[in-house]
Amino acid sequence: MNTSTKTQENEEKPQCRYFVPRKKRLCRMTVRPGKNYCGEHEPEPQENGVGEPDNRVPCPLDPKHTCYASKLEKHLQICNAKQGAVPEYIVHNINAPTETASPPRRPLSQIPKEDLLQLIQKVNHMYEKHIEGNIETLPPRDIHPVVLPEFSEPDRTEASRRHLRQASRLLRLLEDEGLVQDHTCYVELGAGKGHMSYYACRAWCLEGADSVTLLVDRAALRHKRDNKLKERSVVVRLRADLAHLSLARVPAAAARRAVGLAKHLCGVATDYALRCLTSPESLSAARGAALATCCHHRCDRATFIAPQQMQELGISDEEFNILLGIVSWATCGDGRSRDTRNNSPSATENNAEYHTVSDSTAGDTSVKCDGKYLSLSQECREAVGRRAKALIDWARVLYLRSRGFEARLCYYVPTSVSLENVCIIAKKNS
Repeated sequence: MNTSTKTQENEEKPQCRYFVPRKKRLCRMTVRPGKNYCGEHEPEPQENGVGEPDNRVPCPLDPKHTCYASKLEKHLQICNAKQGAVPEYIVHNINAPTETASPPRRPLSQIPKEDLLQLIQKVNHMYEKHIEGNIETLPPRDIHPVVLPEFSEPDRTEASRRHLRQASRLLRLLEDEGLVQDHTCYVELGAGKGHMSYYACRAWCLEGADSVTLLVDRAALRHKRDNKLKERSVVVRLRADLAHLSLARVPAAAARRAVGLAKHLCGVATDYALRCLTSPESLSAARGAALATCCHHRCDRATFIAPQQMQELGISDEEFNILLGIVSWATCGDGRSRDTRNNSPSATENNAEYHTVSDSTAGDTSVKCDGKYLSLSQECREAVGRRAKALIDWARVLYLRSRGFEARLCYYVPTSVSLENVCIIAKKNS
């Protein structure tokens, strides 16, 4: 059956007319003849068989979906969200300590201008004192051999190649750090569809290495890349939230070295991952990690891994919450598309750098604002945002050093590849 025939058949099937706001499109579920909505989105209740309305109610196991009240008991027996026996490696909140004393987080619009500018000046000062000159810019490297076949495909888009460049550079980074050895469990934290693990397995886990790749993600995703690997014995996927994962109790990780890797591990998930790797149970087996961080605005003071280090840097709990708003300036941009920015007169100069704005001028620009928040230029906001993100990652580096790791930050790709281009590198002290 050709593509046009399939498309014609799909168009002939009645489709739900409900508009899904989150996805900005119509629901793609098919509907019964004569109906306009699928069962999930039917606005009018049906009858339960005795003349009474039968409303849809949220599923107690997963409120993201609903079912008819009259069929709730039967639904609970077959619901995909129904949990079986809890595995030994799942320990509730083992990596997510909770605190109740943190001050409430407020949007930047509610922060007095004077307080905001004072924190901006402090961020600049802390950056220049502790971090400036300590973030290494990694030199360009050839595309890794396991990534090269896909990268060289003639119909591959540039957006897709950006992801492949990042994956290739992280693979090279782990090899350069000497973290690729036999008898190793490579743990992809927040694995998603598993692209990193797919390449790591092909590069390091075959030919008698006695190494495995362990993929950890809390979602059940479709189109998982690890399903394409024939060597299923060296690939293990766990559906688990990093907040609840005890890595030392996972059978695949037992009696092996543990090396963590992640590409764009969002906000609080990075803190969960670091606790997972450095917990008392896992610390002896942990050898290192390369974690490309992102989405610092999604961090949380209650679960942040390095509150003590942040306090020592001079950032209070209340200032930390404001910092979580400032970090978004680094990547929110100026409203232009990536292609428009890259084609601007200054694009060549900017893309040649791993920094968005020159470190030597970012601090001066913010000081010249002289208390007038609205006069902050786009370049100033972007520079301060990147410095704020680096400050959060630097506190994580200091935490790792306190746990016996050689840790540092690096720019692993240029900003033309990804604006989220900072990676935490950690290696156990010998």
